[in-house]
Amino acid sequence: MTALLAGVAAVAVPLVLLASVYGHARRPGMLASALRAHGTVPRALAGPAAAAVVAAEALAGAAGATALLLQVDGPMRAASGASAVLLALYAAYATYVSRTRHDAPCGCAGAGTPMTGWVAGRAAALSVLALIGALHGLPGGPSAYESFIAVTAGLGFAVLLWTLPSAMIERRSAG
Repeated sequence: MTALLAGVAAVAVPLVLLASVYGHARRPGMLASALRAHGTVPRALAGPAAAAVVAAEALAGAAGATALLLQVDGPMRAASGASAVLLALYAAYATYVSRTRHDAPCGCAGAGTPMTGWVAGRAAALSVLALIGALHGLPGGPSAYESFIAVTAGLGFAVLLWTLPSAMIERRSAG
């Protein structure tokens, strides 16, 4: 079971991080604007802080994806460990902001999602998944069937975790 979770982590975590980088590239000012709304960093540092966050996501995501494609265990463990730390920091930050700044935008991946506990939950789930990947590494010598299951499950986890915060928003119609 741990090997399956490690395989899922090897697919899902880099995919979510790289999708986030893509979202930030599509809407480059959104994260800096969200950081200003959060009030957690000085306004003048919101742009550089946003750039650092996106760079960290890009580095961890690209390292994980490359290690997966090349099937190299050590770099995958390192990328997964770095991702686990980054995502744990996101979970703590999202928890703090969602409790102190109601109706603040998340700024996550360039989306207009508000900062909620679901954002923190997604980051925490991804962090735990990445930690499993860091501790276990790439599954050794899986069959084609086992690899197919891990990749399919990883894609499924990525989609579910990616859409979780947006799916949990209760939209109220005017009227």
